[in-house]
Amino acid sequence: MLEDFYPGVFRCRPTFPTVVERGYLAEVWTRDGRRFLDFSGAATSLGQAHPRVVERVKEGVEKLTGFSGLLAPNEPFLRLGEELRSLVPVRDASVAYATTGSEASDFAIQLARYATGRSVILSFYGAYHGLTGYALQSSPTEGMRRVAPRTSEAVYAPYPNCFRCPLRADDCEECSKAILDFMREEILGRAVEPEDLAGIIVEPLQSHGGILLPPKSFFRGLRELTEEVGALLIVDEVYTGFGRTGRWFGIEHHGVGPDVVVMGKGIAGGLPLAAVAFRGDLVEDWYLCSGGSLGTFAGHYLGVLASLATIEAIREERLLDNAMRIGEELMRGLRELVEEFEPVVDARGVGCVQGIEVWDESGPSGKLAGRLKEILFRNGLLAIAVGRHHNVIKLTPPITITRQQVEEALSILERSLKELQPSS
Repeated sequence: MLEDFYPGVFRCRPTFPTVVERGYLAEVWTRDGRRFLDFSGAATSLGQAHPRVVERVKEGVEKLTGFSGLLAPNEPFLRLGEELRSLVPVRDASVAYATTGSEASDFAIQLARYATGRSVILSFYGAYHGLTGYALQSSPTEGMRRVAPRTSEAVYAPYPNCFRCPLRADDCEECSKAILDFMREEILGRAVEPEDLAGIIVEPLQSHGGILLPPKSFFRGLRELTEEVGALLIVDEVYTGFGRTGRWFGIEHHGVGPDVVVMGKGIAGGLPLAAVAFRGDLVEDWYLCSGGSLGTFAGHYLGVLASLATIEAIREERLLDNAMRIGEELMRGLRELVEEFEPVVDARGVGCVQGIEVWDESGPSGKLAGRLKEILFRNGLLAIAVGRHHNVIKLTPPITITRQQVEEALSILERSLKELQPSS
């Protein structure tokens, strides 16, 4: 069936050569009846078809199929704004809705420029903030360069990598300090003037960059730097938000309060919804967020209902605790694989955002990681490869994952690495 459509009707091949038919939490079933554990998830932190989300959407679709918040809000639209305001680590937050994380990132960058009257945005190598406009220009990742024109208003810095520092520092803290020093000494004052910097947009943990988790000192340094020069600190929580790291938001692990938080993916149980929370004193009124919404379908009625259900499920099912506890068990198992299998050189991450790095005798090997991904697929585990060399197998189960499912996933990983060994 895939060959009938790829390439053909669709010009891009899917990551996995199969057709998904249904799913439930951490499991999906394909049209040919195969069952997979889904550790590739990005669109929802709860997994597929969470009962609470399904029930709310079923009830809601009989009332409204969608009425634009640009015209008039509905009660759930307003209530979710209050919920988000209470959750985000942003002082006296205001909220604007979007439809996708890309749109929300665009909004955040435009907001920084509007509020500061400045033009330059600093982001980090390996970042992924979206596929539209300013979000794409702020994503200096392999492949993105071909479709996103670089401008003098976008500058980039290295992102800390505690396994292999891009500035060759000896340890994680030294790596963080070296990058912060580089930003001060080489970017601000040379590449751009400090008074032109509107904001720094950063992920609390780089997913596409290779599951990179900087130390707390890095984010404290970013906060200090932005305050010194009068720029905004924008934290992109599209991937790390809504419990994936064991906290509501990944930045909470670092003890830093941002000026702007970008939200998406896991916010609405798999339905399209995104949002931006920003300091209430940044702007009194702004035409781009008329009605608290960025477009016709932003803050869509069914997406808002799904988001409210998602927040309730995380609270009532204690899923933040589950994500942290299960994450610790997953990490223990991954570290055992590092000890047992030579191609696995590192395991890292937090909560339900983790990964293993794969090398061959020459160094980082995307080819070897690609083979491992294919073997994992054959054995019933969905995972993708990320990182500069595409050699990090990203493992991101939903926060509803059970201990038994993690044990099954680790067993599949072990079996798959044994299959990989003879040809490596």
